[in-house]
Amino acid sequence: MDNVLREGSLAGRSALVTGGGSGIGRATAELMAELGARVAVAGRRAELLEATAATIQARGGTCLPLVCDVREPEAARELVETVVREHGSLDILVNNAGGQFVAPAEEISHKGFRAVMRLNLDAVWELTRLAAVESMLPNGYGKVISVVLSPRRGIPGMFHSSAARAAVESMTRTLATEWGGRGVRLTCVAPGTIDTEGWRGYGDTVEAISATIPLGRVGTPEEVAQMIAFLASPAGDFVTGTTVVIDGGVDNVDLPPGRGP
Repeated sequence: MDNVLREGSLAGRSALVTGGGSGIGRATAELMAELGARVAVAGRRAELLEATAATIQARGGTCLPLVCDVREPEAARELVETVVREHGSLDILVNNAGGQFVAPAEEISHKGFRAVMRLNLDAVWELTRLAAVESMLPNGYGKVISVVLSPRRGIPGMFHSSAARAAVESMTRTLATEWGGRGVRLTCVAPGTIDTEGWRGYGDTVEAISATIPLGRVGTPEEVAQMIAFLASPAGDFVTGTTVVIDGGVDNVDLPPGRGP
């Protein structure tokens, strides 16, 4: 995919991408490095993070791979402090790490609900708070971009994740209002069905899902990365407190009964 953003548009910026070892996170990290950012990628699988870093470094970019379970507050603190120490600041945070299991709502236990909320909401807040306190608010500049879900009206079988992502959207709107005057902008990006290793694990075929999407195909990680990079760049400086949906039009149509994207 051709890059539509200006070369060097992220030069001098420090970015942290969670879930940066694969899929949307990896595509975003690679693009941000290509645009000049000093990038750190975080996740739980060292081999995937190191592969992302190796690709970026082979292209002349800077990437710091950091193994971290973002669900753990102390690990999140160490992650942010390491990025600030190594890169001098943390200007862009991409909250991309996430996950869930598919189950009827009545079968989701308290333990299962809390596990999904810890990753998709609690960790997002803790990283956002730490990035703001340790770098963005003192420096008067920062961008937080959080990856949520489309369709936004509800996805059968994903009650827990839908609740967490809706909370992130609401948090984003509130923090954008509270911190906007201090130079910090917050947005969400809501992808629909994106062709990643994680999505293929759910078992649906590309052909079957493509038939439910108005544009007739699933999306690519690179398409989502382009939007995230746009919001992170100076071109996105007047965008805050909103959610950009990237789903080929699914959010505008009715889904078959009982089916998610």
